[in-house]
Amino acid sequence: MTEAVPPASVSAASVPAAPRLAFGIGPDGTYTTLGQAAAFVLGVLTMFAFLPLMVVAALLYTKAETVFPEDAERARRLVNWSWVSITAPVVLASLLGAVLVLVALAT
Repeated sequence: MTEAVPPASVSAASVPAAPRLAFGIGPDGTYTTLGQAAAFVLGVLTMFAFLPLMVVAALLYTKAETVFPEDAERARRLVNWSWVSITAPVVLASLLGAVLVLVALAT
């Protein structure tokens, strides 16, 4: 078999760049192992901190899966908002817990 050789006029600069991937998402649009583990841990923590945001995160990621084949950039934004939805409550709960501990120690 022979391989097709691109004409000399085609350069690396004219090849479109691959879209940036969201955290925890592989090139095919599925979770990576690290992404699965992080999503599980953050999801469980979010469930205890604020259940409605976990539902929002799940809906955003599900929508991203359906949008990925047509618009990878939009899917990336949806996945990033999904991560924000499950990370923000954990961070806020951690900060609140630290403040409460400091107040308890100060009194």
